[in-house]
Amino acid sequence: MESLSLNRDKTQYWRVMTTEINEKNPNELLIEKDWYSERYFHKNVATSFKIKSILHSEKSQYQKIDVLDTHGVGRLLLLDGKTMVSDHDEFVYHEVMGHIPSMVHPGIKNVLIIGGGDGGIVREYVKHPEIERIDLVEIDERVIEVSKKYFPDCTSGLSDKRVNVLPQDGVEYIKNHKNFFDVIIIDSTDPEDFAAGLFTKEFYSHVYEALTENGIMMAQTENPFYDEYGIKSFYDNLRSVYPVVKSFTGPMLIYPGVFWTFAYASKGLIPTNFNESKIPHMKELEKTLKWYNMDWHKGAFNLSNIHKRVTGC
Repeated sequence: MESLSLNRDKTQYWRVMTTEINEKNPNELLIEKDWYSERYFHKNVATSFKIKSILHSEKSQYQKIDVLDTHGVGRLLLLDGKTMVSDHDEFVYHEVMGHIPSMVHPGIKNVLIIGGGDGGIVREYVKHPEIERIDLVEIDERVIEVSKKYFPDCTSGLSDKRVNVLPQDGVEYIKNHKNFFDVIIIDSTDPEDFAAGLFTKEFYSHVYEALTENGIMMAQTENPFYDEYGIKSFYDNLRSVYPVVKSFTGPMLIYPGVFWTFAYASKGLIPTNFNESKIPHMKELEKTLKWYNMDWHKGAFNLSNIHKRVTGC
């Protein structure tokens, strides 16, 4: 059996060409014998879902939006044919994005979430009473509206009085808020088309400028087995801007390869150094959570060798 090598041709293995074209109707998903497949890694690998029905399908100003009802993972949100959120595993992604910064920062007041129109990360931040303001900046308002209809649990936090839902371009929005946000979460789609600007060194610099003295930013950074050179670029860009850059993983069952990486970057705060005053609140809160707890948090930044090599962390 050939061993895994990290010395592949230096191609960025984004989730490109993920769906076969439906030649009869290019605007519709290609579903074969009740199965929908997302293909990636030059279409040599696929993740497939058996479909009960198509609940929603539209083309917004920015992207194609579909909601499928599946046998295995419940409702499934697709953007341009790529799996984004499912009933079955959304809590992993949203809880780690919401609670890691909350356990590290000495006093979060203002939070910015760029992307994240499904509302899941907002739902987690509203569980922290010390937070005064949460701005959700999602360029595609239709993602928010569709999520409200089909993923009501994810969007349950959007009605909180501290939340501002802003259908704007996050790249432009962040330039106008210097030294304001304690936490910034980049919850974007993959680095293609209108989302590509959220993965550049220039953008990470704007994020840095928008953060307060103890500011923390987090982002999803793809799968190390399929996207190794793209991930290396992410982390090289982050290290050129932030004094502290760390990485961790979480299982995302609907994403390519399941093994998903996340970036933590800050102006100085170490992700495993807890804010002691938050521990009593988190001890109670974690009883209600499905994935996150403080023990997991402490160990999450211990990385495998492949993860260390790809991210440099």
